[in-house]
Amino acid sequence: MSSWGDVEDVVVGQTPWSARVPLDPLWAGRGRPARARAPAPLIGIWLLLLAPLPAQKLHETCAPCHATQAKDFQSHPHFAKGLSCDACHGPSEAHVKAAGAAAPDRVAGPAGMAALCGACHAAQNKDYATSKHGQMVAERSKVRSAHCGTCHGAHAPRRAAGMEAQCRRCHAMLPEACANTPAAAAKVSCAGCHHKHTQMAKR
Repeated sequence: MSSWGDVEDVVVGQTPWSARVPLDPLWAGRGRPARARAPAPLIGIWLLLLAPLPAQKLHETCAPCHATQAKDFQSHPHFAKGLSCDACHGPSEAHVKAAGAAAPDRVAGPAGMAALCGACHAAQNKDYATSKHGQMVAERSKVRSAHCGTCHGAHAPRRAAGMEAQCRRCHAMLPEACANTPAAAAKVSCAGCHHKHTQMAKR
């Protein structure tokens, strides 16, 4: 039967703990304990209890209240690159703890969208700032103008056909060169003539 040795520090997972460990019977009474080893079942239990749980992904935290947005975001290239809700909305810990009663840390409106997206997409933001759309948004024009979300969408990416539809919400009267070109003969799109972010005509 094993006797009990002195208190020793034992590390299980990432957590140190102290326990009296049994001495190897072979050395019992000889004053020379073998290297202390915790019994295998005990190690398994402590690993389950003390091992850190994997962190819940933020979009999973948000999904119970924002199911549509969380689902849409999983189709976005940003999600594929490891970004989550906090990339645009901040940690929003008060919002989460208050179950929505407190506002998120950040919700960008049209005037703040370029600055938010431009933090990562600097070159595109620079081009957009020179465009008529960008200037109207920066000046807070009474006439609504396109911002990043208008063309690219917010949580789900907007495809080319969707971007085209967004253009035509304001630019319903197409130039004669576009309106008179049969779609069957040539696929005409706004991006075919205009640069993506400056909207300047391609030469």
